[in-house]
Amino acid sequence: MYCYVVQPNSVVLEVEVDQKAKGQDVLEKVCDILGIRTEMDYFGLKYISVKNTELWLNLRNPVERKSLGQNNLRFMLKVKFWVPPHLVLQETTRHQMFHQVLAELRSGRLIPQDKEAKLRLAALICQALSNTPVWEFYTSWAEILGTADSGHVIASLHKEMEGMKSSAAEYWVLKEVANLEEFGEEIYEIKGWRIGIGPHGVRLYQPEQHTIPYSAIRSTSTLRRLFQLWYLGPEHKEELLEIKCDSNSTASGLYRALTERHDFYSCDTVRGAVTAQYIRDLKGTIASIFNESTPLGKKYVFDIRRTCREVHDGARRALYAAKVEAAAVAANSSTSCASGDSSSADALAIIIDALTCRVCMDSAIDTVFFPCAHVLCCNDCAQKLRNCPLCRSEVDTAKKLYLPTQELGIKIPPI
Repeated sequence: MYCYVVQPNSVVLEVEVDQKAKGQDVLEKVCDILGIRTEMDYFGLKYISVKNTELWLNLRNPVERKSLGQNNLRFMLKVKFWVPPHLVLQETTRHQMFHQVLAELRSGRLIPQDKEAKLRLAALICQALSNTPVWEFYTSWAEILGTADSGHVIASLHKEMEGMKSSAAEYWVLKEVANLEEFGEEIYEIKGWRIGIGPHGVRLYQPEQHTIPYSAIRSTSTLRRLFQLWYLGPEHKEELLEIKCDSNSTASGLYRALTERHDFYSCDTVRGAVTAQYIRDLKGTIASIFNESTPLGKKYVFDIRRTCREVHDGARRALYAAKVEAAAVAANSSTSCASGDSSSADALAIIIDALTCRVCMDSAIDTVFFPCAHVLCCNDCAQKLRNCPLCRSEVDTAKKLYLPTQELGIKIPPI
C-alpha cells in the first residue's frame, strides 16, 4: 500500500507500507526520509474526511480504516505540537516548522500587529529563502503581511542581514512568530463558536473573548455531538462550557485536541488513563464478551505518548548518544589504522632482518652458495667461508646475487 504525504512546503513524499500498517509506521518512514527521527513527536498526519474537513490521523490505529477501499492514501505532514524554537534541537525539524509558519502566514492566521515586527519578519523570511536580493520577494511578502508599499524598507532590512545563514534566519522567523498569542493554536469553528486550543490553554474568540488556562480545567467529556468542559471561573467557581458540534467527529476532535495538548504541554508524563483509552466497533464488542483482551475492533482514542519535556529530553539524549557513538567509531578507526601501521612496521622489520647477513649481522645478503643454493651471507663474509653456515655442505663457488630491494621499497643497510 502506498501513502502520499504532502510536506508543509508542498513537496510530496511517497512511502510504501504494509496493508496492516499503523499511522505511526507511515510517520516514522516520512521522518526517516526527512532526518527528524528524534523529534518526531512534534508532528502528525492530517487527512481529509468524507465531509471535507481536516482531521488528525490517530497514529496508534491501522491506516486501512481511513483507506475506504483505496490502495493509495494521501496525508499532510503538519506540526501538531508547537514548542519554543530554542527547544528544537535538529535543524531539519526547524526547517519543517519554518515552512509550516510560511503556510500559516500566507493564510493570514499568524500576522503580527506591530508594523516593525511585520517588516522585520518579512526581511528574515527573504533571508531564509534567498540570500540574494530579490525584489519580488520584498513586494510579495509586504503584501502578505499587510505592509503594502514597504518593499524598499524590507530590502534595506534584508541588506543589514547580509552574511546570516538561512538556518539562522529560519530560527529567528520562528522566534518572531513564537511571540504571538496565536502561536501553536488549533482553531475550531463550530456554529457561531470560534475556539483556539494551544500551548497555554483554551481561547474563546466567539461569541465572546475568554481564556481558560490548563490549570483551571477540571474535566472534559464528549457525548456524540456534545462537548463539555468544566473549569474554574474568575471567582474560583466551577463553570461549564457546553458546545453542540456539527458532527460526532468534530466533537471528538475537539475533545481529543484539548486532552492531548493539556498532557503534552502541562503534564510531567502522559497518564495511563489517556494512553489506554479505546473504543470498540460492533465486531470487537461481541468478541470481547468471550475474550476481553482481544485486539479485534479496538480503536484508540488518543495517540499521544510523551510530553514536551520527555520529547526534548529524549531527543537530547539520542543526539548525545549519536555523537558519542560517532566519536567512538572515529577513535576505533584511527586505532585500527594505527594498529595496521604497527603491524606493517613489524612485517617490514622481519623482512629486513631476513635480508641481513647471518655472519656479520650488519650488511645485506648478496651471495648465493653452490651447490646447496643457500643465500645467507654478504660477499665479504662469503669469501671467508668454506662450508655453508646452514647445511654445513662444502661450498664449491659463491656467486654475486642482486635482490630487487629498491623496487620493493625496503631499505637495507649498505654493504
